[in-house]
Amino acid sequence: MFAEDNRAFLAGQYDVRRSPERALAAQAGNQLLSDVGMKVPMLPCHFRIAAAEHAALERATRLLADAQDKVLAHLCATLTADELVAMFEVRPEMAAHVDWPALPSSGLRMLRADIIPTDTGYWFCELNHFSGVGGGEAYHAAHLHAEVLGRPVTGISPFRQLALQYVAECRRAGLTRIVVLDTPGHRAQGYGQHLLLQQYVRLLAADIELAYHDELTYPAQWLEPAEAGRTLVHRLVTFDDTTDNGAFLARLRACGATLSCMFEAELKMHRRWFALLCDPAHHHLLTAEELAAVEQYVPHTAVVGPGDIDAMVADKDRLVFKRSYLYGGKGVLAGDQHTADELRDLLTRDDATWYAQRRVHASTVGLPGPDGSPVPYHLVLGMYLYGDRTSGLVVRGAADSPVVNGSRSAGMTWAFVV
Repeated sequence: MFAEDNRAFLAGQYDVRRSPERALAAQAGNQLLSDVGMKVPMLPCHFRIAAAEHAALERATRLLADAQDKVLAHLCATLTADELVAMFEVRPEMAAHVDWPALPSSGLRMLRADIIPTDTGYWFCELNHFSGVGGGEAYHAAHLHAEVLGRPVTGISPFRQLALQYVAECRRAGLTRIVVLDTPGHRAQGYGQHLLLQQYVRLLAADIELAYHDELTYPAQWLEPAEAGRTLVHRLVTFDDTTDNGAFLARLRACGATLSCMFEAELKMHRRWFALLCDPAHHHLLTAEELAAVEQYVPHTAVVGPGDIDAMVADKDRLVFKRSYLYGGKGVLAGDQHTADELRDLLTRDDATWYAQRRVHASTVGLPGPDGSPVPYHLVLGMYLYGDRTSGLVVRGAADSPVVNGSRSAGMTWAFVV
């Protein structure tokens, strides 16, 4: 499996005979990330994944996304807007901006599936449907790391795949401008401005006007219907990172701009989804292949109801608990990291819905620590899917927590397909 298959490959990168190049390669990768506005460090290595394993994960990502779309269409056809609001805990400020009738057929497919590699297989832990999902910069840092190390690799950037998707959409819809839309608060967090995406768009379609703005600098004249109608807006921020409860995004849509995604993205990233896919009541909606993908790749997930607390706290060491509308590793509790009383308090502290998922333990690899001795890093992989295009896997690792996320002291790098 992934970790075992990479141990010898990593050992070659850390060969003491490559010591000067190793330090330079790590420095170069981190400098690239800094240059594009990222505060997340690079793991000083790069990985590989066999083509057959990558193809299987790519297929599973498509099947799970298709299954989710079918369940969403069913829910939209059988529930009222108010019932959907309750099911997905949509705050009133966001609910006011959701186009409920259009929800089942929501736009471009762009997602990152987060995947836990274990010693015996792979398990999906989240589907992040969002145009601004992070980590693609790791491809470029790892590619540079490999080149400086003298061990060049080949691959395709996820930003290339997204740029191709945007250019195709612009040609199809007659759009002539792409705006990367940020907020000042999000920019300060160190997730970058998708500068590499902007570079690919310029290279692939020099005739498309390209700009980077936030809601304070967005030109007023571009809100006129004629100007808005030729604009595709690449959304970098989630609802929680907006400063006006999504009002500016809603205004852009009302003016006629095309948005990469609207707030249906937040609903499709809700942590209830794996519970919905695991629910036998929805299995008649799925093909045999989709159902097989759910059974093989989705850890069993269920809603934590008031009557479930005692049983789930008793079984806490085999479970991880999650709640929605929190990102960056927040709202995730590994049961064995808390006492029964602590966990009970956290699960009942407010009215938020929690979801219990069967705990799967990520594989670890030993990477040199500050003193040079190996330190075990927990790994999580990320498969980007833009339309039908994938491009390898982002690899995030953390030594200090089994909950791995780029914003929680983890580093990131890339796994190249071989």
